[in-house]
Amino acid sequence: MNNPATRKRIVLAIALTAFPAVLHAQVPIRHELKVIVQPENNHLEIEDTINAPQSLLTASKRKLHFRLHDGFQPVSPTAGVKLNRETNPKRSEKNPGPDHAQASEERYTLSLPPHQRVFVIRYQGRINPPIKSAHPADDSGFDAGVISEEGVFLTGTTQWYPWFNDDPVTFSLDVDLPEPWEAVSQGERTRHEQKKGRMETRWESSQPQEEILLIGGPFIEYNRSAGDIQVMAFLRTPDEELANRYLEAGGSYLAMYEKLLGPYLYKKFALVENFWETGYGLPSMTLLGSAVIRLPFILSSSYPHEILHNWWGNGVFVNDEKGNWSEGLTTYMADYLIQEQQGTASEYRRTALQKYADYVTEHKDFPLTEFRARYSPASEAVGYGKTMMFFHMLRRRLGDEAFVNALRNFYRENQTRPATFDDLRAAFAAVAGEDLKSEFAQWVGQRGAPALSLSSAQTQVRGNGYLFTAILEQTQPGPAYRLRVPIAVTLEGREKAYQTSVKMDAKRSGLAVIVPGRPLRLDVDPEFDLFRRLTRDEIPPALSQSLGAEKTLFILPSDADEAVRQGYRQFAESLSTVLQQSPSVSFEIKLDREVSALPTDRAAWILGWENRFVPSIPTALTGRELSILQNGLQIGDTKVERKDHAIVVTARQPQNANAAMTWVAADSITALPGLGRKLPHYGSYSYLVFEGEEPKNILKGRWDVPNSPLSILVKQPDDRLIPTPRAKLEARRPLVERTELPAPVSDKHP
Repeated sequence: MNNPATRKRIVLAIALTAFPAVLHAQVPIRHELKVIVQPENNHLEIEDTINAPQSLLTASKRKLHFRLHDGFQPVSPTAGVKLNRETNPKRSEKNPGPDHAQASEERYTLSLPPHQRVFVIRYQGRINPPIKSAHPADDSGFDAGVISEEGVFLTGTTQWYPWFNDDPVTFSLDVDLPEPWEAVSQGERTRHEQKKGRMETRWESSQPQEEILLIGGPFIEYNRSAGDIQVMAFLRTPDEELANRYLEAGGSYLAMYEKLLGPYLYKKFALVENFWETGYGLPSMTLLGSAVIRLPFILSSSYPHEILHNWWGNGVFVNDEKGNWSEGLTTYMADYLIQEQQGTASEYRRTALQKYADYVTEHKDFPLTEFRARYSPASEAVGYGKTMMFFHMLRRRLGDEAFVNALRNFYRENQTRPATFDDLRAAFAAVAGEDLKSEFAQWVGQRGAPALSLSSAQTQVRGNGYLFTAILEQTQPGPAYRLRVPIAVTLEGREKAYQTSVKMDAKRSGLAVIVPGRPLRLDVDPEFDLFRRLTRDEIPPALSQSLGAEKTLFILPSDADEAVRQGYRQFAESLSTVLQQSPSVSFEIKLDREVSALPTDRAAWILGWENRFVPSIPTALTGRELSILQNGLQIGDTKVERKDHAIVVTARQPQNANAAMTWVAADSITALPGLGRKLPHYGSYSYLVFEGEEPKNILKGRWDVPNSPLSILVKQPDDRLIPTPRAKLEARRPLVERTELPAPVSDKHP
């Protein structure tokens, strides 16, 4: 999920906003805002009493500069204050980047008389930009803010209040809205009353904030207390059952994270239903679209993620100029933690590594210090996935107790100020008793990942045990990483594997380990605990490999009707637009009769039942349970009729495992637009079946991975190899045991 301005991060979406780079003043500017909103006219009227800290003003420096939404025409009734519009303002750098939406603004100079620090600015105007089409990874419909009959959404990006600098602010916010509308903002609600057909509300934040938010709409409010915290739900239609589920879950998650990390900073946490589909994490609240709120898995995935952001991102802020650490840490302690509690953490780590392997080419990689927010699958794989794995490796090295203590100290010492990876390093170094500079340098400060290969495993009797040896190599370009490589040795007659870690700081390393029994099999990193670039043989063919390809060929069915061909062409063009995330990415669309053979140097999308290359799919999947039937297909024991269904199947080119083939076929072309919108969300799957015109997913799965190159049999003294399955691995405890939390739901896609 994502925050449109406060954390410059995206959770269902792309980078929208910026964080302040540094604190320029120890005492924040204070705004006391009185706002009258007329939604039917897209209009607001504001009086802002501003208290400027002494650090911004001196005897000789009595001028301040601020930015404000254009057309507001501010004036100051404060005696001696002069306010002038700047004629040649520079473009704001608050939201850098060509795709970052920001309201049009004007710049002003404010001159204050001697010793004057408190002054009033009054202004009014309209905010009504058109909603823009949202990318599947982007919930940014009204990035720059909106006032409409459907709702109010104003953030720092809107420039709806005077923006003097990028320092945090404190505020009080009095909002006057037509009844039955409600206003929601950060902090604590200290006034809430109806008066002459209007609803008057005051929100106050004594905690420094990176921006001031104003969310409004015709809400029905539900609330309950969770200790000293007010848990609230603002829904657009009455639904007490839904509200109670969120209120109960919210209280449980808040209690869990307070116990784990330290006190929650705010007086309330609110779920707010938005009028377009979003997944925003905001200080002391989350803003979710109507459909998102009702997805069954949100309570046990995105909801705890957004709650935890009140520690990471909205509790300790992010210094974006030095890298956004909060998304990966929040993912690790929310989304990943729930997988730990379910017993599926290893699969989650493998999926994160597969995203990196499939989406992140050399041209799309970058160090964690350059991550700002998610804007593509590749940026997510690095900024969320690699960062998550980095914290996992730190935890494995330090142990759970030290890991948690470091984070508690980091949280306590950095509340309400921008923090960096260097601040995290200092916190972890304090509990580790070493500076950890080399760890942070190789994982945070440089791009890329190690890649491993394994060979020559053999054994011999040594005293009362066995010595086994093997060759472990780092095959990535460039210098070696300093690694602690987990290994598991299956011993003859033993139910549980012998597990340990070996240090590796060279490109080629000889393993030599004494074990207490005859070693039969060696598995390197069997649970995907290292951040590394996986080989194709470690992961199943998946849609993500086609979605992340640098070069792509879409192949249309020549024998299909013209309307069908046109439907597939539009599908290809639409998907190409979505996937065009880098200048290095290229696409072609051709008829199957124009293609003599499937390419081996790029991804191939085989479109349509009538496509002449369809037989290539089961051929490439020989050994896996896929059969194409006369009127459908069969996957394992499941038969799928062609009628009213759309299917997606991914394989790899037999001549080049780095080139994927994906077959997409729909019984009705009316299902293709919806299918194209949904596919980017299903990247980790090998095959998919959808039903209807929406279409709705009814089947999904991954092909098995029969043989990993990092799992090999150990040659015995008599040169025999003894086939054997891997022995059981040691069970792990989650960072926090599951208590009274919402039951996880496995079906994560509509």
